[in-house]
Amino acid sequence: MMGKQQTNAKRNRLKNSGSVMPDRLSTNTALMKVFYQAQKRNHDTNSGKLLLVLLYLWLTQLLDDFFAQANDKPVTVDNVPNCHRVRSSDACEAHRFKNHKFEDGKSWTYYARATTNRSGEKIFEWQPIPNSLIHIFKPFVSSQSYNVSWLTTIEKQQLLNLLQQKWRKPTEIEHFPAMRKQVFLTYITRCIRTDNQLSNLTKSLLLPADKLHHRHAAAYQQKNSEQIRAELFHAQDRYLNRLFTHANSLGVSKLLTLTFSSSSNIGRTKLTNISLLNNNAKRNIPAEITSSKVGVSFHNKLIGEDLEKYADKSIKYGSHRLIREGEIVTIFRHLHDEITSLKPNDKPNHEAFIRYHNLCANHIALLFILLTGMRPTHAISINKQSHYDYRHTTVSDKGFQREITICRYLRQQILHYIKLQQQLSSTLHLTNDLPWVWCLYDANSQAIAMSAKSLRQFLHQRTIKTVPYVLRHHFAQSAVTSIIHKLTTHQIDRLMGHAEYGEHLGSDHLFPASIEQQNLFLNSLPARYGLRELKYV
Repeated sequence: MMGKQQTNAKRNRLKNSGSVMPDRLSTNTALMKVFYQAQKRNHDTNSGKLLLVLLYLWLTQLLDDFFAQANDKPVTVDNVPNCHRVRSSDACEAHRFKNHKFEDGKSWTYYARATTNRSGEKIFEWQPIPNSLIHIFKPFVSSQSYNVSWLTTIEKQQLLNLLQQKWRKPTEIEHFPAMRKQVFLTYITRCIRTDNQLSNLTKSLLLPADKLHHRHAAAYQQKNSEQIRAELFHAQDRYLNRLFTHANSLGVSKLLTLTFSSSSNIGRTKLTNISLLNNNAKRNIPAEITSSKVGVSFHNKLIGEDLEKYADKSIKYGSHRLIREGEIVTIFRHLHDEITSLKPNDKPNHEAFIRYHNLCANHIALLFILLTGMRPTHAISINKQSHYDYRHTTVSDKGFQREITICRYLRQQILHYIKLQQQLSSTLHLTNDLPWVWCLYDANSQAIAMSAKSLRQFLHQRTIKTVPYVLRHHFAQSAVTSIIHKLTTHQIDRLMGHAEYGEHLGSDHLFPASIEQQNLFLNSLPARYGLRELKYV
């Protein structure tokens, strides 16, 4: 049984954030093979244009299932999209490209990226071409007429033939290892899966459900279209740059050159041969692309005789439960004030003291969810036998035990609560025989376990639109948006308890550097939410 679990754990980790990226040498070899194969064709073939469209389809993962589709149903020219250039004022629709000019006179190329909004509707958004490809796409798009397909029917068939035929190595790299064609075509998808910097929310917009490591992880995060666009722009550039930097070190620039024929030229614009590895290309990068505004997309509108620039509408993706962070701060500030105002005197009334205790117990339970991200339907309190000096604890979560780190502030509050329980015991002679550290007392002064329902009712009495599960969502959002103590995607998955079967047996999260990074993040949360020390007694 253990062997099976370990095998599953290894298999899942290989597909997860933080795993090994695809091999650069064999990927570059496959890339050189397809360039070589395209240029071997007869002189009537515009190999540069075929390769540019192929690069677009490869980058946008439209070739992932190419051979699977061919097995189910023959692939024809109708399956090859009509890529074409449109004006900056035109709507964003499938396979459209545009060059947008910024205020500083510089321009950048955008392509239409398909995505799905919250209602499940397929929409298209303008996505900037990665920095590594702009020196190819910008001059090519500039040379094309508006609303004219880049490939004729004959050229589409040539592209299909190129994808289907056997790719052979040029003599110069005969000794280089290569990967299978289908593996090469899924390079971008494999990078997305193992990328430890790309958030689960962005991954959920780029990958089919069966390739997501944890399908529900994205539901705990929220980003707008500008953040998604910027994150993808930098991610795609990382995936390409790691290949091109390595290819440059091999000295194979001539094997990765796009050759354009005269049929690609429009008017006086003449396209020269362009190397994929041309680091010296004058990219003329606009300020908006080099700044944090890279995710903002613009379109033009003709107002009278003037062409005015407008930012595209921002769309929110991800969690539906998130409320403003300031509202979370307000909830805990009011709880702090309520507890302070109701703190009993030296000789408290029996019923009043129990009500005060229950108020403090609910407060510590809410803090526990906010500062650990625990599911309020699974673990609301700590087992007395399963903690380590209240610095760590283990909880039962979806069928297995996992370790939870308790930040310094939360540990301090737990110790204050234990003092309250001790005073309750000495003053009212009440005992907590339950296995849980914090509990509630009923009207008969009997200890009862806290439940998700009772905690929800407690919070509902103080804020109508907030439920305890919102705190778990905010914990995840805090981890994703943390800047000073930034966590990797894999670390966030670990903190949230997201794992596939068997994967929790791994101990990769126990490396000292990883522990320190997570502790710094956890200890930063109380200040972020304006939490102050609260002595219950």
